[in-house]
Amino acid sequence: MERSDVAGLIERFDELRAQGRGYLEVRAGAALPVLTLGFTGSVAVVHLITDEDAMSLLAADEPASADAKVLVLDDPVEFTADFVLNLERAWQVVEDFVRTGDPDRAGDWREL
Repeated sequence: MERSDVAGLIERFDELRAQGRGYLEVRAGAALPVLTLGFTGSVAVVHLITDEDAMSLLAADEPASADAKVLVLDDPVEFTADFVLNLERAWQVVEDFVRTGDPDRAGDWREL
């Protein structure tokens, strides 16, 4: 696991976006919560881990037109359109979380 400051996070995101896919885990200081961003092309999924037994997915403001496969860790995983976000929207969620440490500002989280 690679740790970095905000500038390093942005640089890493830009590198992954240039590759067309990627996966990031982001903490706002403490060990938990953790926000994850997995993406392929222009679609993304954001997870929230609040403790070792609790994980949620960020619901899309407006569902995508189709299900999509995005990278989670090292593997592509298919998600229903209800959780598929535009990559730009997902990145805004990550940036806001890094600034505020408040995942609730992102929208509607659905526990898994």
